[in-house]
Amino acid sequence: MHSKKEYFDAKKVSFVAVFAALSVTVIILLPGIPLIGLPGARITLDASIAPVYGLIIGPYLGSAAALIGGLIAAGYRGWPVFAILTSFAPAISALVAGMLSKKEIKIMGHNISGWKFAALIVFILTASWYLTWVGQIAPFYPVIHWAGLIIILIFRGKISVMYESEDKKKLSFAIFLSSYCGLISDHMLGNIIFILGLGWFIPLGAVESMLGSMNLPGIPELFIFMLPISTIERLLMTVVATVFGTGLITVLRSSRLMPTEV
Repeated sequence: MHSKKEYFDAKKVSFVAVFAALSVTVIILLPGIPLIGLPGARITLDASIAPVYGLIIGPYLGSAAALIGGLIAAGYRGWPVFAILTSFAPAISALVAGMLSKKEIKIMGHNISGWKFAALIVFILTASWYLTWVGQIAPFYPVIHWAGLIIILIFRGKISVMYESEDKKKLSFAIFLSSYCGLISDHMLGNIIFILGLGWFIPLGAVESMLGSMNLPGIPELFIFMLPISTIERLLMTVVATVFGTGLITVLRSSRLMPTEV
């Protein structure tokens, strides 16, 4: 006879395994979005659903599920460096979204408001843009990322209250806000990995050839050129996460399968 605690532990492990497997399936079977500047690389579509992992099983386990799935898929594809490093991007997304859905989280034995830690992550990632040489030339690029931080600072703990609500509209809105903030965190981490990888695992010759074909003078201009596309991409991903998350969470709650302690 298992105790209630053991039951929930088993449930959490099961959810991690299921979500990791879902990420692997999505990465391998769906084509993804081609990444301009890195031939053969793509933005994997598991990014669209990774925030939901954090909402359902919490920021830490949700992040672990996304990371495990990404790493397994990277191994399946031969361990390319870019795929390994960008596996951490959906994990950050799940972490931020999960933090926003919790009134309080435990960090090193201390309870703090989930939104505060989420805001700190988004701030650090966005501010890190200005530490790169590209960010110093294109300072206005992170507009959608600063927007995510502003959303967190405006709504703060209200996001977790709406998330716990039985009102489906409030739940959907909370999922939308949490997913957006998670997805722009994913996006910024991916940007920084791309910049740091130039000349290492990203061939400069291929990037320069692509810039010439687009009549762009340099990499900073490439990011500015991509900003409208990235904005639409992240918003569409947020909508996907909202639809997927609202449906799944509603079903899990009504069937009493939703983890109660994460």
